[in-house]
Amino acid sequence: MNVELSMTERDSAFAPSQLPPEGAPEPDKPSGPVLQGSSPGGMLRQLREAAGVDPALVASAMKVSLQKLDALENDRFDELPDLTFARGLASAICRAFGADPAPVLERMPLAAPGLRAQGKPINQPFRQPGDSPAPMLKSSFSKPLVIAIGVLLLAAAALWLLPTLPIQLTAPAQESTSADGEVQEPAVPAAEPTPPAEMPAGAASAEQTAPAAPQASASAAEPAATADGDLLVFTANAETWLTVRDAQGKQLINRTLTSGETVKLTGEVPLSATVGRKDAISVKVRGEPFDIKALSKTTVARFQVK
Repeated sequence: MNVELSMTERDSAFAPSQLPPEGAPEPDKPSGPVLQGSSPGGMLRQLREAAGVDPALVASAMKVSLQKLDALENDRFDELPDLTFARGLASAICRAFGADPAPVLERMPLAAPGLRAQGKPINQPFRQPGDSPAPMLKSSFSKPLVIAIGVLLLAAAALWLLPTLPIQLTAPAQESTSADGEVQEPAVPAAEPTPPAEMPAGAASAEQTAPAAPQASASAAEPAATADGDLLVFTANAETWLTVRDAQGKQLINRTLTSGETVKLTGEVPLSATVGRKDAISVKVRGEPFDIKALSKTTVARFQVK
């Protein structure tokens, strides 16, 4: 049967003897019952049962749950928040019944398993040097993903560093030996004459009668291939596309060559050429074979003829 007690009735139930009058000297030891027992919880239970008080009433008066009071009376300190709470509750119960809490506190352990561990020092690192990496990092970055990212970065770096400067070609010329024994190449002519355009027969005969000493000397300095008007000769052995521009940016050719097709080009130098498949075409520059396969590591080849 649950019985609700007022504050006065509860105090009288916990304290069998009346408090000494105000101003009286305090005794050296509490005048309450003497606690006996082997465990602190058993001593508290013996004290409550001797007073004839229900456990629920004690829990309500101490403002704790009945489970915590039962854990304290049965020495289950690991079910309590911490040791300070357990010692404070035991001391409060002893004082409520008018008993000396010292015997109970002496038998209570200083540390109990399951109680909250003391906090780490302020300067203590969160992770020890030998700890494994955090699970979040392990799950977020798998080994195949890291390898794929590394391959993409290497490919981007290779494309960025790949040299794209056009190859400059000069006309072949015989080497000459200087007086001191060093081999020197002759200087390239300042300008190359353009091939003569087609003219009527009358104009051609008139031109032949005019003095032509400067033109004759300029023609003598050019190789045989330039005199014929074939600065570049492309022969396709498979289908490939070809683009050639002159110095003014004009497109001399921009189409796909079929297998066996030969294209001869000339124009204002420098000429910029782009070949779609370098292994499907052969090139001659001023009548001399030119290897375009060594220009790049890809199938596309770009070069200039000056």
